[in-house]
Amino acid sequence: MSSFFGSAGGARAPIAIVGMSCLRLPRKVISALGLALVLFTCAEPAHAEASASDRATARALAGEGYAALKKKDYATAEDRFLRADELVHAPTLVLDHGRALVGLGRIGEAYAAFDSVAHEVLPPNPPAVWKRAVKDAQAELETIKPKVAWLVLRVTGPSEPVVELDGRPLPSQQFGQRMPETPGARHLVVSAPGFVTQTVDQQLAAGEETHLEVSLQPVPEAPPVVVLAPAAPLTHSARSAQDRDTGRRTLTYVSFGVAGVGLAVGAATGILWLKARSDIKSACGGLACAAQTAGEQSRFDDNKRRYDTFGTLSGVGFGVGVIGAASGVVLLMTESNEPTDAAPQRASIHPYVGPNSLGVSGAF
Repeated sequence: MSSFFGSAGGARAPIAIVGMSCLRLPRKVISALGLALVLFTCAEPAHAEASASDRATARALAGEGYAALKKKDYATAEDRFLRADELVHAPTLVLDHGRALVGLGRIGEAYAAFDSVAHEVLPPNPPAVWKRAVKDAQAELETIKPKVAWLVLRVTGPSEPVVELDGRPLPSQQFGQRMPETPGARHLVVSAPGFVTQTVDQQLAAGEETHLEVSLQPVPEAPPVVVLAPAAPLTHSARSAQDRDTGRRTLTYVSFGVAGVGLAVGAATGILWLKARSDIKSACGGLACAAQTAGEQSRFDDNKRRYDTFGTLSGVGFGVGVIGAASGVVLLMTESNEPTDAAPQRASIHPYVGPNSLGVSGAF
């Protein structure tokens, strides 16, 4: 290897001139160096801005990946080929990356890698190793195709949902398309700002196509509580026994109405609070966890906000309900039982529930 990358003393290696005519390299030299390493002597990098340093780093990574693949150290090989291709793209790197993925059992990702090589549009007069990589990728596709599970995922609700499959982000352009995936139990997390996060555990079988549709629902807004103002205070001239009883009766109705609304709000938001708490515990195993990715942190923060908001609203609702009920009981028990000459004014109160609000209304 030292003759390929340069000697330790700093003498220039043959790589300085090999790039002038890759196709003239002897077959034995190509075999010895490996296709992944010859790649960098045969073609320019895919991105014009790739520097000499990037190419040198990519050569080193490809060499480590090729050696690891030979030793069946698939985890190291997968990492090195992926990093090398990110610096300098080449079909041979993607091909060997797919082979490492097969060794790791990640069949769906390996199929996608082979498919991208098999359908890659090569430049005019490409290196022979690139042409061979395309043919090898086509052969690899046919080999692993029976082992692939197919997933068609559709997400409704948000315009830009975020989907992670076993912690791996899925590009939005793949939604609704037939995606190759690894058979077995797969865990999906679908989220979007302003929507309730959904988690789906789906079993995928080799050779079968699974259609999955996830519908996200907006985070429910706490309904506003409508409380009617009490009747205007009585004037000194109107402080008769009848007026006092009428005013007290009105306040009694209002107190019980407020109590009913408060308890309804407390119960509704309490259910939502329990749901948010369940989502957090199912995702983290407790009410606190350390996020591994930005997506997980975003989902945790969203669930935590819902948990805190609904908990506060539930506490306030039940508090208002208890206070209203206590006030109504006190007013009812202290109401005067003395008869009055005039017939008391009839009062009525009616609770109501709307699409986005709830409260009470009445006439006094």
